[in-house]
Order: sequence, then structure tokens, then C-alpha cells
Amino acid sequence: MYGLVLEGGGGRGAYEIGACRALYEKGFEFSCIAGTSVGALNGAILVQNDIEKAYDIWYNLNPSKVIKLTDEEAEELSKNNSKLDHFSNRIRRLKKIILEKGLDISPLINIVRNAIDEDKIRRSKTDFGIVTIDLSSRKALEIYKEDIPKGKLIDYLIASASLPGFKRYTIDGRIFLDGGFYNSLPINLAKDKGCKNIIVIRTLAPGRKRRVDTSELNIVQIAPSESLGPMLDFTCERARRNLELGYYDAIETLKKL
Repeated sequence: MYGLVLEGGGGRGAYEIGACRALYEKGFEFSCIAGTSVGALNGAILVQNDIEKAYDIWYNLNPSKVIKLTDEEAEELSKNNSKLDHFSNRIRRLKKIILEKGLDISPLINIVRNAIDEDKIRRSKTDFGIVTIDLSSRKALEIYKEDIPKGKLIDYLIASASLPGFKRYTIDGRIFLDGGFYNSLPINLAKDKGCKNIIVIRTLAPGRKRRVDTSELNIVQIAPSESLGPMLDFTCERARRNLELGYYDAIETLKKL
């Protein structure tokens, strides 16, 4: 049995699910899954043993399923604007973010709530750990599913993926921030559950990585052989490309073992 660690990375998360599909096809099983930000969201679906559901979500992704857009904004995103037009659109978007105190990710929250079954995750024999930051108490949280209050697991998953620029996410009046600002690659969470063999799927996204003594661990790293694009690129084309790249990068990594 292996541990599985999924790095944060926004829209690059499609790469992880592509890689995981290859791993499951090869018969890999995981005693612990740990993730930060989008890695936590992906990990939750994997703990449910719903790899195909995760794949379908990413395969059919588009910006309007992540961020609430007006008809005008959706039309702008679909156009092949000139560089000048694209720049002016970004400026207008930035002003709107500031005025509204963040992008409205209610469509993403709806996807998460529909895809995640808290009871199924809690019943699973697979250990599951995530990372987030409680800004209100100025405290980083590296927690396992058993540490999360019942009925709040989905809230903590969303908190783990609360990137700056998104509307502030609160749980019981406390404000949370994306866990990537503390530990984007939580190898320690799998190690602390006794995993000696750990598969790490990278997105190479910005974020802090805590130092972990891996001298007694067998780490297998699957990393992108090509650029995965911007973290906030949620277009269908990018997601499908990264799904495919993750799949074939995983296959190539396994061939070398």
C-alpha cells in the first residue's frame, strides 16, 4: 500500500486526476491520501473511490463552472481578443475583484458540495489529510478527516482551496485561506500515518513546501513534462490537455520503476 500526496495548483489539478487514473488502472491502492488546495478537493473524491467522477468533472470544466460570470464576461472569455483588449479586460476584472472583495466561486462550491459525500469519506478505510490556514486565529491547520467536526468536512475542503482573489470563506465566523501558503505539498501528513512508500504528484505551482525528512521514505514523484499553464486557467481545452498529460507522465514514471 502506498501513500498519495497531491500538490496545490488551482486549474492545474486536472493533471493530478489524469495521473491518478493511470495509477488506478495499474492497480495501485492507497492507505493515506493527503492534499492541499485543489489537491485536497481531488483527494476527497479519490477517498470516495470516485476517480471517474473526478475525471468527468475536470473533462467538462469551463470558467463558468468555477467563477460566477456575467453574460458579458463569459462572452469576453470566449473571444480571441487582441493583446490590448485582453489587457484592458484584465484591468476591468481586477477593479471588479477589489470592489466586490473577491471573485465569486459559488459555482465551484456547488460542484464540491454535489461531488463530495462526507459520510462516504468518513467510512472509508483510507486516511485523509488536508491543509488550510485559519486567518482569524493566525494558525495553520494540518488535519485529518477525524479532526474535522462532523458536518464541516466540505467546508474545510473549500477553506483549503480559498485562494487570494476569491471571496473570503468563513467557517463559524472564522476566515480561512488557501493551505498552499503554509504547506502546498503535505508529504508529512502521509508520513505521519505510517506510509513509507509515497507517490507525490506535482503541479509545480507556487506555494510553501515544508521540509520533511524523507531519508527513510521511498518517494515516487510524478511531475509535468510540459507546462500546465496558469493556475487560474479553467478552460475546457486546458483541463483536457492536462488530464492527458498527467496520464501519460504517470505511465512513463511507472515504466522507470
